[in-house]
Amino acid sequence: MKALESKPVPGTICVDTDSTYAPCSYLICRVRPDGTYSTRDEANTVLVQTDWDYPALASTFGWRAGNTGREDPDTWEDLPDCQCWQHTDGTVDCPACGKTAAEFITEAAEFLDSCSDFVEDPGYFEE
Repeated sequence: MKALESKPVPGTICVDTDSTYAPCSYLICRVRPDGTYSTRDEANTVLVQTDWDYPALASTFGWRAGNTGREDPDTWEDLPDCQCWQHTDGTVDCPACGKTAAEFITEAAEFLDSCSDFVEDPGYFEE
């Protein structure tokens, strides 16, 4: 069981990993009113194990599909920035700049790996 830095309000969620319980997966955890949660409380966790779900989960916590700081692999010139979230949800290639779904999924996973926020539950846990 982990305690968050500040005390959230009821109805919030967080994302965590537990390599001994659900290897290579993320767990959406319902945060208790006292600010704690458990990755082992099956009634209050949702398993996310397919990488195609990472962009949607990451967007719940504030990540947006974008294209900044990329270089053309052939010329090493900077590519123009793109607001990819206007064109894709991160599970398909961006038609505007060509950034691949695999790149978005990797970025979403990196975002989730470092995410320590809690947000209002958008509907993972129905009352």
